[in-house]
Amino acid sequence: MSASPDQIQECFSIFDKDNDGKVSVEEIGACLRSLGKSPTMADIEAIKTEIGAKDFDINTLKSVYKNPKIKTPQEQQKEMLDAFKALDKEGHGTIQGAELRQLLTTLGDYLSTAEVDELFKEITVDSATGAVSYANLVNTIVSGYPLGGF
Repeated sequence: MSASPDQIQECFSIFDKDNDGKVSVEEIGACLRSLGKSPTMADIEAIKTEIGAKDFDINTLKSVYKNPKIKTPQEQQKEMLDAFKALDKEGHGTIQGAELRQLLTTLGDYLSTAEVDELFKEITVDSATGAVSYANLVNTIVSGYPLGGF
C-alpha cells in the first residue's frame, strides 16, 4: 500500500515542528518509515548525500518516497523468505531463536537487544525446540507495519 499525497503531507507536517516548510535531513529515515517504507541505513545515507543539504522540503520527501529502491516491508517479503531459506539447510522452515537473535543483533542493519526483545514478544518460539517459523516471522514483520495509522 502506498501513502497518499495527503498522508505524505501530514507526515511532513508532523516532522516540521516549527512550521517553516523544512525538516532536518536527519529525520528522512523516520519520515520514510512513518510512511511505511523500510530504508536501510545505507539507503538513508545515500539519500542524505543526494539531498546535500541540512534540511528538506515536502517536494523532496515526495520525490524520495517515490524512489522504487526504497521498499516497503511487503515488497521485501520474498527477499526475506529467500534469505531464511538459504540458512535452513534441513529445510524445516524454522530457525533457532538464539541464532535469530544473533543474526538480528549483529548483521546488516542490526537491531538493538531491546528491539529484538520487542520482536520476540510478537512471534512464537517453540518451547520444546526453541525454533521459530521464519514464514511466521516474516509475516509478523510485514504485517506489523501497516500504513493505516494516519
